Amino acid sequence: MRWLKDVFHLFYPHFCCGCNEPLQNDSEVLCEMCLLNLSFIPEIRNENSEIKRRLYGKLKIEHGISTFLFSKNSIAQKLLHDLKYKKQEHISEFLAILTLQHLQNHEIFKWTDYIVPIPLHPSKEKERGYNQLDGFGNHLSRKLNIPYLKDYLIKLESSKTQTKKDIILRASKDSLFSLNPKYTAVQNQNILLIDDVITTGSTLESAGNCILKNSTNKISILTMAYTR
Repeated sequence: MRWLKDVFHLFYPHFCCGCNEPLQNDSEVLCEMCLLNLSFIPEIRNENSEIKRRLYGKLKIEHGISTFLFSKNSIAQKLLHDLKYKKQEHISEFLAILTLQHLQNHEIFKWTDYIVPIPLHPSKEKERGYNQLDGFGNHLSRKLNIPYLKDYLIKLESSKTQTKKDIILRASKDSLFSLNPKYTAVQNQNILLIDDVITTGSTLESAGNCILKNSTNKISILTMAYTR
């Protein structure tokens, strides 16, 4: 049936997310040239990472790393845009593959006991159809043999509309997140908090402080990208 697949690609080609040129293999995300032009962030093994500097005095983290540099019209921006807004869910796992290739020996993965994503509000996830971090987190989980706790954090709609606050574990009225009550036994563990891109850091700050205030766990941060 190879011929049928070739005919299908002739009329419905699969395009590179970076340059929109046709790709030969529908499992590919980027062409070779765009892959070579991705802006990987140099691996930093000391305590002076950009994420740690950005969150200094706001959130205590053990490690903070990112894979790509996110800038206007960059390939990383195009990848994340297609992932979040064009139903290209497979990009999430693709970014995890690149992350492990780039950072496979980083101490953060030996440090981690659980991987936790920044959650979407249920209505937002239903609208989008998926959390853009799940493919990323699940791939890391499988390859590193580290549990992925998709629902460890709960995204609150807003402080004014928390109609079910009694079932949320110790959510402060100004917090964007709360801890899921079913994970109260997860204590004294190392949590790797993952997100797609860090700009101001306010979302990660809120989620991270929710974990620190409501548990005895420590946290580190891994993002797909960060902006300068």
